[in-house]
Amino acid sequence: MGFSIKELTFKGKYLIAMTEQIFAGPWFSFKLKNKRLGTIGVLLKNVESTPIYKMVNSRTGTIIDRITLDFDIREYLRKLIAQKKIKPIALSEQNALIRLYIDVFNRPNVPYINAYFTIKNISDYDLLDFSLYFVFDFDINGLDGFDNDLSGYDEKNDIIYQFDDTNLFAGFSPISKSTNYETCLTKDFNISSENPNLSNTLYGQPGEILSALQIEFKTLKPDQSFQTTLTISGGLSKEELIKNINEGKINAMKFLSQVNRSVKSSQRNEQEEAFMKLNLKESVDCND
Repeated sequence: MGFSIKELTFKGKYLIAMTEQIFAGPWFSFKLKNKRLGTIGVLLKNVESTPIYKMVNSRTGTIIDRITLDFDIREYLRKLIAQKKIKPIALSEQNALIRLYIDVFNRPNVPYINAYFTIKNISDYDLLDFSLYFVFDFDINGLDGFDNDLSGYDEKNDIIYQFDDTNLFAGFSPISKSTNYETCLTKDFNISSENPNLSNTLYGQPGEILSALQIEFKTLKPDQSFQTTLTISGGLSKEELIKNINEGKINAMKFLSQVNRSVKSSQRNEQEEAFMKLNLKESVDCND
């Protein structure tokens, strides 16, 4: 359960086709302090099994899709204990939820998608060294060209991208300035709670490549929130890609107030009955 872009095209050409769900969306990392165990590192992929991620509600529209879900710290720690990654501890009754709001604007007749991510710490924990990552394994030209991609990073515009010898480009950029970037072979992508920072390096050869950006936010205290918007686009040249993404980011700023009204609304924060029983069950083969 979580958020993933399953398929993406630009002018009829595939940018994302057969990518694994975990490599097409946002990841998070932070640290929790526990009196008995000290500091516990947390790394969340964009898709995690229920009940670690719990759906609150969802709305699908012609232009805007909205998803609200909770990350349950207590359930995550239970999983780490079951996997013997941390010692058994008595889990406290503190509030242990982090709420994630996702608003995806997919307007017709524009060459970009804008996705708004709002993270609110509704737990009693300080989330230390909080980072948000955007991870996308583009498949430039789909199955016909997924394994011969090249990559680049435009520091001036904070755009990371992939392309191939047909000059089809795919890329993304947040409105919050990235602190780290990386492209690498998908099979070699490796961040963890022990190694949470992207490398600021680019893979220099054609291959099946993954692109990632990281935004560090330091500490997210109880009741604090963090918000950013990601613009994703394609282009038939690097110049067209940069133009499309920059136009998307300018457009994204215009709708921030609308997104914030939605995030704060009572309807957006009410648990839908249909998800109550579902959230109690553990997902199987969540990434399939």
